[in-house]
Amino acid sequence: MPTRWERLAGDTDIFAIKLAFMDDPDGGKGADEDLWRSWGAFQIWVKGTNLCSHLEESERVDSVHWYLLPLLEWIAYSWDPLLHEERLPCANNAEDGWRALLANRFPSPALSQEQEDGWDTWWHRWWSRHAIAAASEGGLFPDVVFRRCRDSVEVSWGDTRSSGMPDHFSFTAAGPDAVRLSPQDVAVPLYDVLRAAAEYLAGALPDSVRVRELGRALRRIDTNRLDGRLMWLAGAGTDHVAVKSRWRRLKRWYAELPAPQKSAMFATGGTSRIVVEGSCHAALMFGSVSPDITKADMLVLAGALVQLHTTDHEPEQLASMSRTVPLDTGAAPWAQGYDLAEQVLAALDETETTAPDIERLLTRLGIEVLTITLTDTSVRGLAVVGPHHRPGIAWNSTCSYNANPAGRRFTLAHELCHILFDREAGRRLAIVSGRWAPLGTEQRANAFAAMLLMPTETVRRAVSAQKGPIQTAVDVAAVATRLGTGFVATLRHLRNLSIIDEFDSERIEAEYQPTIDD
Repeated sequence: MPTRWERLAGDTDIFAIKLAFMDDPDGGKGADEDLWRSWGAFQIWVKGTNLCSHLEESERVDSVHWYLLPLLEWIAYSWDPLLHEERLPCANNAEDGWRALLANRFPSPALSQEQEDGWDTWWHRWWSRHAIAAASEGGLFPDVVFRRCRDSVEVSWGDTRSSGMPDHFSFTAAGPDAVRLSPQDVAVPLYDVLRAAAEYLAGALPDSVRVRELGRALRRIDTNRLDGRLMWLAGAGTDHVAVKSRWRRLKRWYAELPAPQKSAMFATGGTSRIVVEGSCHAALMFGSVSPDITKADMLVLAGALVQLHTTDHEPEQLASMSRTVPLDTGAAPWAQGYDLAEQVLAALDETETTAPDIERLLTRLGIEVLTITLTDTSVRGLAVVGPHHRPGIAWNSTCSYNANPAGRRFTLAHELCHILFDREAGRRLAIVSGRWAPLGTEQRANAFAAMLLMPTETVRRAVSAQKGPIQTAVDVAAVATRLGTGFVATLRHLRNLSIIDEFDSERIEAEYQPTIDD
């Protein structure tokens, strides 16, 4: 088929999209003029991989061929949530968007019919804003999902065969997989190719209402809609109406704060006209709490931010040690956290054979510790740092994990990982640790805390002090007592260090009878 127009935008080694308009092989049969004039091909490239490459009857084809107008409309009309919304509102139980959609496709059978209906609606709304298949309208599109991950844009993909996909057709990109890129690296190529394609269609279809509406949507994208994009970053709702309502409510709750603190809470990092590159403390924090957070809890969290507001510079040693470390999704969930903890112990010259004193370490690094009381008992703590906030950790007194010294020590070490390695653009951090915080980030922080509080040599000494091998819950409890850590955290750490195997770990956890001090 002859190509009438073609455009490649971006870098194929980072992120790129290529569109081409061609003659409709069916000559417009069965389609209106808007559609058949938009027949063409597209490719999406991520880190050198063409996600549209596929096999048809064993023949490799580099592009997906279909009507492109619905795809252009989907990108334009979904723009703000596509590049700024993160969490699937059903549950936060997967590391990337593609896996989250798969894991939450069907609700638990324990839910009521009304709850099931709500779950299905929430799932489908999020899917329609983030999965490129929502724009296929009968075409065979790759199973690619775009979403925001704090200050990155994630592209994830896998091989979920859609209904109607013939057996002789398959996409070649290995998956499931995901990459996280800077918002500019994704937004600029998307917008450039979208604008150029819309201009071509406007010339080819000057009387088309759909094409004119597409042009208006493009002009709305290029208007620096900061507040509307921050509300998607905060992610408090299942659709545009709910997200907008709760964001406005959040701003009303904060309205009576002192002007400097309120300004600092909503100040963002670098922002272009088409995408928010950084974020603000309010959106970062709100985006990691329950979508149903109460006003009382939000004001408590805001109070912690206000208490930590400052114009002073970050302590020099902490600043020198902190950096943004991308999540390593290719390693075991605990491996990267262990490695980072060992780096910190070496940098601080913590070579003692006893468990480190986490509160002394925090004081040494200039990190303030606060106590907060929330109605949401699933929240363990809050970590904060930024250009207008001194570094601080607030632990929640109502969380059962924090009910004893061992649990509080673990929470403090967990939050330290966030402060050191989970900074966002502009060195901002405001993350509430709990079931709605980013899953992979939380898993890494748990591993970091385990290794920081239980360095390998310290564990070996504690194990050697036992009269025999670690075989029972009593043995694990004795090691935990020596280390000053909780039973479950110690058990999992011993398993990861191969001191006990998977079988014994499961058996010991099953026989464990917790006490009030665990």
